[in-house]
Amino acid sequence: MSVEKQRKTWRAIVSYQVDGKRKKATKGGFKYKSEALAYETMLKAKLNQGYDIESSKQLFTEFYDTWLDNHIKSGIKQQTIANHIATQTIVHEHLQDVTLEQMNRKRYQQFLDDLSTTRTASSVHQISMRVGMCLKEAFSDGIIKTDPTFNLKFKGTHESKPTDLKFLEEDEFNKLVKYIEDTPMTAPNFMIYTAALSGMRAGEILALTYADFDIKNSKILVTKSKTNRVPYQYTTPKTKQSVREITMPTYYFEQLERFKKMFPNTDEHIFGEKTSQSVPSYRLRCLTKDLDIKPISFHGLRHSHASILINNGVDIAYVSERLGHSSVSVTQKVYFHFLKKARENEEEKMLNVFKK
Repeated sequence: MSVEKQRKTWRAIVSYQVDGKRKKATKGGFKYKSEALAYETMLKAKLNQGYDIESSKQLFTEFYDTWLDNHIKSGIKQQTIANHIATQTIVHEHLQDVTLEQMNRKRYQQFLDDLSTTRTASSVHQISMRVGMCLKEAFSDGIIKTDPTFNLKFKGTHESKPTDLKFLEEDEFNKLVKYIEDTPMTAPNFMIYTAALSGMRAGEILALTYADFDIKNSKILVTKSKTNRVPYQYTTPKTKQSVREITMPTYYFEQLERFKKMFPNTDEHIFGEKTSQSVPSYRLRCLTKDLDIKPISFHGLRHSHASILINNGVDIAYVSERLGHSSVSVTQKVYFHFLKKARENEEEKMLNVFKK
């Protein structure tokens, strides 16, 4: 009999086969016989639909480790690997006794809520995206029958830094650029100068060689990026659209010539094979302090570049192409605040046109 009584409760017993071997799955503690029968019917139906009962009993951490190992072997970038390894540590810390079967939407949301007590919503979202890749694959393969990542909510203990801390105002931007032009050239200063006038990512700048400068056509060719962890690697840029040509002002190449004269014997990658992103980042912190301008991260130069273009009426599609974003919608999302301001200015112009 597939349902039997155990003192005051009932137990369901379901037989199934794995590799030709007959096995049994049991679950007890049902108060009524009807509940045990309902569970038996449900489990049989799931098994008929391809449910992998053996894998579902596995600890989620074990399943995640196997998935991550295969994902890394697929050829992902070093920085992406580092992000996954950090997430793996979090998974082991918070989900060590949870089976794959128990990772339903409610349990997964609880995991995210626990993380939100010490992290921002954006940080929790990034972790969820990485863990969610594993869960979606388990769902797709029929190992779990529902998608735990559906309709999640992301909370955080505090908001991200205010938007205005991430951008330089145009007068501050110009002050920084002019200072670099008027003082002896250094490698960190030229990296900062390049980021400010091109909007390039730090890794793209660190990967530059002299072959990437098309001086005749006033362009920088972006074809590769340098990882930020030892051992350093030169890989393809972040997205397919990140392989691009960036038109630069002619005076930029005057500073390039200054750099060449100051450093006639550079490595193949002109800023140094052993140079990390921390070098220009530290120099930028010193410069913003010395010049009494807003402190921003090195990536903030990219945001400053884009915001100045948008505020001066440059088309958003061109800005997106210049930054190497995967789509215009990404640019619109990142720079929504500036686009909203530009739209308000356009509405004001419209009202002036029809003013009587």
